[in-house]
Amino acid sequence: MGAFDPNYPDHGLAGFDTDTASALQELWAGDTPQIVTFSGTYTSAQGTAGIPANTPVRVEYDGGPITLVDGTTVTKANAVTVGTLKAGSPAGSMGVYKAGCLNLKGPINWPTTFDTDIKRLQAFELATSQLYVKMPVYY
Repeated sequence: MGAFDPNYPDHGLAGFDTDTASALQELWAGDTPQIVTFSGTYTSAQGTAGIPANTPVRVEYDGGPITLVDGTTVTKANAVTVGTLKAGSPAGSMGVYKAGCLNLKGPINWPTTFDTDIKRLQAFELATSQLYVKMPVYY
């Protein structure tokens, strides 16, 4: 504990008057099911183009190839990218979320075809993942 400061009467208490809050939306809307990650492989073409963080994707099996969900050719996702794959990367692997409860209003990089809340709520194939999308209570 630091020295007593007579100019600060609430010594040892957090000062809320200088704290700030951001408008950052949480990716997760709950803790059930538990968040699970694993790795999927991406092609050299995907590495050249890059993949943004929190992008719905399809991974056919653990460690298998990542396919971007576009809503037309690939209509259901079963994973979400954990981080950003920088454009110009060589072929390799990256982490994806396979289970968790996603915030519908969170920072998910939805494909343009998922343009309504109904489409987003139905975006994930539950037979091959445990990713659920929920509207948070505070909306």
